[in-house]
Amino acid sequence: MQATETGPVSEARRIAKFIGLPDWAKLDDLGLVERVAKGFPVRTATVVMERIDPEGRFVRATDIIPKSTLHRRKHALTKDESEKVWALSKVFYEVLRIYHGDAGRAARFMMQEHPLLGGRTPIDLAKESIAGADLVLKLLAKADAGVAA
Repeated sequence: MQATETGPVSEARRIAKFIGLPDWAKLDDLGLVERVAKGFPVRTATVVMERIDPEGRFVRATDIIPKSTLHRRKHALTKDESEKVWALSKVFYEVLRIYHGDAGRAARFMMQEHPLLGGRTPIDLAKESIAGADLVLKLLAKADAGVAA
């Protein structure tokens, strides 16, 4: 992390940096809630997808926000879109952490069907709803803890 950070590094601040929010170093948990309510900048959806798949082979911003909607937005995503981006960002951040920043391996994990997810892919489940993203996070926590996942 850079020297521009102030205070302890919370999960909110780490993920705000990950998704490219310009004021990430100043955000605390409450500040992040307010940012979600106001709506993330439109480019945030693209930044998140590029973090997990820089070459765009597996996932794109239009996988979470329809292309026409994404291009229609001028300044900010809606609260619902921002919540969806936040939930996916948490999943992507955790996958990249577990795979030590290897975006290729992380993307392959996200695109591979998993028996503990009912044969669905983590990306499909995480895109579907915040509850789906939470389920993928639980799977990742088990895998990280060494529990059979």
